[in-house]
Amino acid sequence: QFAFMDRNSLQDFTLLSFGEAMIRYKPVESKTCNTGPSLFMRSVAGDELNVCVAQAMLGRKTQWVSVLPSGPMGQLVLDSAGAVDMSHVVTEKNGDIGTFTVLPELKTVHYQRRNSVFAQHDPNIFNWSELFKNGSRKHWLHVTGITPMISTPTLETWNRALNEAHRLGVPTSLDFNHRKQLGSLQQLWDYVKPHLCHLQVMVVSLTTLQELAEQEGVPTPDVSLPESDPQWVQLMQTLRSQWKLRRLACCFKVVNITELQTRWSVMCTERGVVSTHALPVLHRPVEALGGGSAWMAGILDAFMTEGLDNCDTVSSLRHADLLAALCQETAGDHSSVTQKQLEQVENSFTGQAVDLTSLPRKEDLLIKGTLDCLINAGIIGIIRAKNADGAIQRGLELCQLGCRAVEVTADTTDAVRVISELSKRLPESCLLGVGTIMDVSQMAIFAPLGVKFALSPIAPTGFIEACHSRGILAAPSGLTSNELWSLHTHGAKLIKLFHAGTTSPSILKSMLGVGCFGELNIIPSGGITPASVDAWWNAGAKVVGLGANLVGKDINFPDGSAEYNSAHQEWEETGREAARQLFIKAASRTL
Repeated sequence: QFAFMDRNSLQDFTLLSFGEAMIRYKPVESKTCNTGPSLFMRSVAGDELNVCVAQAMLGRKTQWVSVLPSGPMGQLVLDSAGAVDMSHVVTEKNGDIGTFTVLPELKTVHYQRRNSVFAQHDPNIFNWSELFKNGSRKHWLHVTGITPMISTPTLETWNRALNEAHRLGVPTSLDFNHRKQLGSLQQLWDYVKPHLCHLQVMVVSLTTLQELAEQEGVPTPDVSLPESDPQWVQLMQTLRSQWKLRRLACCFKVVNITELQTRWSVMCTERGVVSTHALPVLHRPVEALGGGSAWMAGILDAFMTEGLDNCDTVSSLRHADLLAALCQETAGDHSSVTQKQLEQVENSFTGQAVDLTSLPRKEDLLIKGTLDCLINAGIIGIIRAKNADGAIQRGLELCQLGCRAVEVTADTTDAVRVISELSKRLPESCLLGVGTIMDVSQMAIFAPLGVKFALSPIAPTGFIEACHSRGILAAPSGLTSNELWSLHTHGAKLIKLFHAGTTSPSILKSMLGVGCFGELNIIPSGGITPASVDAWWNAGAKVVGLGANLVGKDINFPDGSAEYNSAHQEWEETGREAARQLFIKAASRTL
């Protein structure tokens, strides 16, 4: 029934996945004592959503089906998904979202998901026949073994989705992903087994492979054998044949004492065995998260690119291995790797092992590129607005006037929508950033929207790390020489001098002339006018931030109000031309 799925037909497929998303909390700094307050990094996690996000970053069409609570926590998940189609996510009032907290001192994770709206949803809210037929594109269903173990309703919906996919001839894939906290391996195996003959591929870990073999009464190799021993591959092929699977895949990882990880994968098929053991990927994960999801996204991308008749190749596995490793070059579960970035690495290591540690981190390259562009721009137009539509239009207008860097503050009304719209509509020649970040957790909201830099009027704990791990340039704030130097030594590539109105260009110039202070890249902001910009540049500021004195005051008032009309008239009569002239001056200055 899948004979029609050649290279051309699969190119137009939409990946559809059903599963849970949770809020993950991880301590910013590990504490040995269990009393007193701790700072936590908040992010969105969920295996099926991770796969959708990773494929969307590669330019694929993806749809995620789930249940979320209405309100800010559900919105946090929706906002994190980037280009993933979330139109089939059902929201429920007065409900909870699942959470889990990383407890490094106990080397464990604490889950709270039993009473989430996803765990308790009504399976009848989803019409899978309609979901698979929706739109002109064909679908590929991807699921994991996590979802059926959460609750009786999630098991029922999971089975309905798979059964309808099988009935309609929709290709399916499964990441077995047994979580012991949710139940026994036998229980999950009983759920999965009826679907095996329909799957295009099932992915298991080496540990799960051993446990399933023992459960099925198949002799297993000695556990002391290294992961590279061919007996493990022989076991995979034996089980694949016994289960009548089209493809059984397993990812292998070996970590040495320097935390260098060697990654490769094996896929056993009806035609034989494919392995990347001779062409592994070496890397040091920033955070050991999201790799399995990214690998799944990578192999499915290869399937859809090459077609099911031609996908069982080393290049397909290598594609997935690389995406998994590159995903872990940044913090969090969601991959931020684009198709272009993936292809660049593939082309750089044709026919040889990949050592990502020999390459500049892509995040470092992104940060350097952003810093260089901001310095060239010389000016950041800061939009802090109560009129969201006005803010969008003003951002576009500033770009047309010659502005090459626009910041939208996080306290702007409907800031997520404003930044999302500007991210889509601003040309690449104009950088977009977010400002007034008061807490590091806000980056989980704004980072997926496409911002290239982030400014804060303070120096939130973990802010630099949270931004730089995502390839976003962080600009925390300081005022005194001690504060500025401390931020510099903690990794800040750009430092905001705030509030600039409490100091002066002459003080900045004097400070930058002392010792190594000249190494600092300073952006003064707060109370600066177009007339004073030259003085700040001459004092050594690399870029200057201007708010209402540059971008206009009208965007702080409702359209048609007396305050808006007055401020808009000022913009029309003098503000627009003053902005244009300042951008011309910035573009013509000598660096």
